[in-house]
Amino acid sequence: MKRLENKNVVITGAGAGVGRAASLLFAREGAAVACVEQHGEMGAQTVAMIHALGGAAKFVQADLTDPDSIAQMAQTCMQWRGSIHVLFNNASAAESARFEDVSLEMWQRQMALNLTAPFLCSQHLLPALKSAGQASIVHHGSIDGVLGNPTLIAYSAAKGGLQSLTHVMGHCLAPYGIRVNCINTGALRDSTQGIPLTVMQQSRPMSAVQRAATPMARPAFVEEAAAAALFLASDESSYVNGSVITVDGGRSVVTPGTF
Repeated sequence: MKRLENKNVVITGAGAGVGRAASLLFAREGAAVACVEQHGEMGAQTVAMIHALGGAAKFVQADLTDPDSIAQMAQTCMQWRGSIHVLFNNASAAESARFEDVSLEMWQRQMALNLTAPFLCSQHLLPALKSAGQASIVHHGSIDGVLGNPTLIAYSAAKGGLQSLTHVMGHCLAPYGIRVNCINTGALRDSTQGIPLTVMQQSRPMSAVQRAATPMARPAFVEEAAAAALFLASDESSYVNGSVITVDGGRSVVTPGTF
């Protein structure tokens, strides 16, 4: 039996990276997937890839920094399927700047996409999640939200807020049969396809300093992050609620400078 057989799923940021990898993986596991993406061509490509696998998918275009666009996205998804079993709040973006150079506009953009959007998507889709009887919300966080990244000030703050949001949503929504969890990722590599592990270990996006601080000495493939999200989306994690799973190759398991 496929792990998401006959389940309806909404994935934000489905046009690339972990969002696309999760869309394809969830579809292979039997889900019908609403692929939410701001960039039309990228979202349509993901849907076409799912259709090529024989799966069911719908493209929903939305700007997740705009509350009105989020509300419209939710209405479109609930018209598509009355019950939503899984919401993967995956969409995110990071902007780099020194603390003194972080403008209010940058701060607000980072908060809107990385923290407010997961809150609003969950809230607007709540009727369909309740209707499912048993549902799962998965947030895509970051180890920067726990450790802090001095080059990503606003992003770190927003992802930090996502940790607390996961905990309180897990408490508030459990009476409706809705579990809420989060995956915290570190450095990510776009795809496993055609990339030997030895090449990946030597390549970006992981710096030499990051690699030295990571016991597994490599970034994660987006498919590995998608697999963690699938576990939290599926009934295999039926008693996991309000939790954060770290997917960073061990980078955050020890205090730096103690060995």
